[in-house]
Amino acid sequence: MQGIFDLIEHRRQKFTQHPFIRFLRDDRVPAERRLAYAPFASHFVLSFGEFNRDFLPEREGDDPTSEMINRHAQEDQTHFAWFLHDLEVLGFDAQCRFSDALRFLWSDEGRAARDLGHYIISVTRAAPSQLKLVIIEALEAQGNVWLTATAHAASAHPEREKLIYFSHHHLERETGHAIGSEVESIHATVLAEELRPQARELVHGIFDRTEAFCDELLRRTRSAQQPDAQPFLKL
Repeated sequence: MQGIFDLIEHRRQKFTQHPFIRFLRDDRVPAERRLAYAPFASHFVLSFGEFNRDFLPEREGDDPTSEMINRHAQEDQTHFAWFLHDLEVLGFDAQCRFSDALRFLWSDEGRAARDLGHYIISVTRAAPSQLKLVIIEALEAQGNVWLTATAHAASAHPEREKLIYFSHHHLERETGHAIGSEVESIHATVLAEELRPQARELVHGIFDRTEAFCDELLRRTRSAQQPDAQPFLKL
């Protein structure tokens, strides 16, 4: 498995320099503007909760890898509730027509958010436990970069004491690895030789789509802050 972890670390390091991550860390930009990306992440965040609840868990088997996967899925499936809480704190819980909300979530402008969520669900459905662990590790690596930068922005926000999902409270629950498992146990997992090409493909697939998602978040956030921009739910 070490070669796969090396690949994940390589992609993680590259991701730290993504323009969206640099934007979140840019203290010259008011924190309110940096965290204004929140509504544009909503489809992925809620899909991620569903992914952990319905698609990631191992239904059978009590081997160590399955146990690691299920512990992780049980914890991660609850975090979307923190996101909904923070949307209200950040002032995005405005009243809108239900049809406007649906147009917003499934607009062409949000295609990359949906693509990332759909991808991780589709590749996980029939994946053996060893590949599910690779999927978790890749997602946790990119998530750690994203949440670390987000918590940095949140620390300067006027409502920082009320934030949960975007704050260090969330980040402290995310180790960058499968939740509830020792790093040594994860690294000790043996990946079958025939699964290694697919594992590498999964790592690249997740990071490629994550980077496209972050391109979209940055583009939409900047566009929404233009003087002539429409309210974010009005498409």
